[in-house]
Amino acid sequence: MKNLILIFLVIGSVLIFFSCQEDNALAPVADQSDPVPDYLAKPLPNLVGTMDLYYTFGQWPEEPVWEGTVTFNGYGVFDGTYGMRFYHLSEFKDYSQASPFEEDFEIYTMVGGDTVVVLGGPDVGVTTLANKPPDDTKYRMNGEIEEAKAPFEEWLGRHVHMSGVITWQNLGTPEETIYAPATAPGIFRIN
Repeated sequence: MKNLILIFLVIGSVLIFFSCQEDNALAPVADQSDPVPDYLAKPLPNLVGTMDLYYTFGQWPEEPVWEGTVTFNGYGVFDGTYGMRFYHLSEFKDYSQASPFEEDFEIYTMVGGDTVVVLGGPDVGVTTLANKPPDDTKYRMNGEIEEAKAPFEEWLGRHVHMSGVITWQNLGTPEETIYAPATAPGIFRIN
């Protein structure tokens, strides 16, 4: 038994010794002139923008219920203002309840008169509706980028987070109030 242990120790020592040599044929070969793949060269930063949305009264889910813009600043090629829209996919709740929802979002640009979606995907969230209209209400959404085109294709599969407040408008009279959403400024972030 002692001889067997001694043989394993000798074989292990020899393997360790030869694997540490520079001319080891089993070692992976890397050349300094080999280019570093883009995804290893520099990790993508979080992409943060400001949303300026208004309620459209669209017929969901075929038409967007929120439309507006998202603006990115300080990101070089990604800087600019893009169109943004949300397609509501779940039932609306009564006012004064926490309202979970599902949506699809799209960030788009116009190219030659055509709308080109550059980022898009599903999101789920909650709107905490105020108990005393027309107080502003908070919203928070989380989703995933499932569609990405140039120059945003490297964000495909990343998580997206959106949050802000919904302001309300009275569509009725001061005596008979009918409240509806008006605007939804907020923050858009991909990480």
